[in-house]
Amino acid sequence: LKSKNLSDWELLGSAFESAPKWKASGGIWAPEAFFDKGKYFLYYAYSVWDDPNPAIGVASADSPAGPFRDHGKIFDSKSIDVPNSIDPFIWVEDGEKYLFWGSYNNGPKQGTYGIPLEKDGLSISSVEDKFKIASGDLEAVIIHKRNGYYYFIGSRGHCCAGANSTYHMVVARSKELKGPYLDKNNHDIKERGNGTLLLQGNQKFVGLGHGTRIITDDQQQDWILFHGIDVDRGTVSSGASRRMLFLDRVNWIDDWPVIEANTTNAELQNKPYFK
Repeated sequence: LKSKNLSDWELLGSAFESAPKWKASGGIWAPEAFFDKGKYFLYYAYSVWDDPNPAIGVASADSPAGPFRDHGKIFDSKSIDVPNSIDPFIWVEDGEKYLFWGSYNNGPKQGTYGIPLEKDGLSISSVEDKFKIASGDLEAVIIHKRNGYYYFIGSRGHCCAGANSTYHMVVARSKELKGPYLDKNNHDIKERGNGTLLLQGNQKFVGLGHGTRIITDDQQQDWILFHGIDVDRGTVSSGASRRMLFLDRVNWIDDWPVIEANTTNAELQNKPYFK
């Protein structure tokens, strides 16, 4: 999809003309697009539901519309020793690239992790360089930096149960990229159940989560995109959850991100402003 204002969207089609061949089966999940030195890089999860060995790959293109040329696997769950290794997110600071990733899992090595990438962004530095920032009841990591804090935004609950989905988003913050990330109660999100509520469902829309990085418009207003489900139309004909794209304003109170009433607004509101 493409948009000039985050509100009106045009469908372009698939980023890949065919699935990469380095994995026997799976779908392309949770894409993360990143621009670097004149090229667009697309980090993606390659997985099936309950995959015993999901993986993260990367492709590149000269345009965000593609076509993307696959560079193959960065790592899989077994090689990196982190279960359910999906949901990539890229962070760049002081010339250093980091890949953050992780998804819901109950295993002893569960969680959201980060790891440095090589300068070309196509491989990791070393498996030994990974570090953990959040527990395995969180996924879909977003990192945002503002006023000296790094913010972790993640999703918790069931993403994909139609009208019964419980997905919601929580936040924590840290003075250091590698953590510890603490919620408003000063509880570390490396322990399950912690995190301050940012966004949850309501009577009309549920399953609100897996957001984008925060985007600032030309009036210095902050916005976030995420997916959600209309409770009256919870599934498509195949039975899969009918997830839609949502956009909401992010405000800041006492250096914490806040979405009004902690839920999406079903009423019309002002659009983002771009010159």
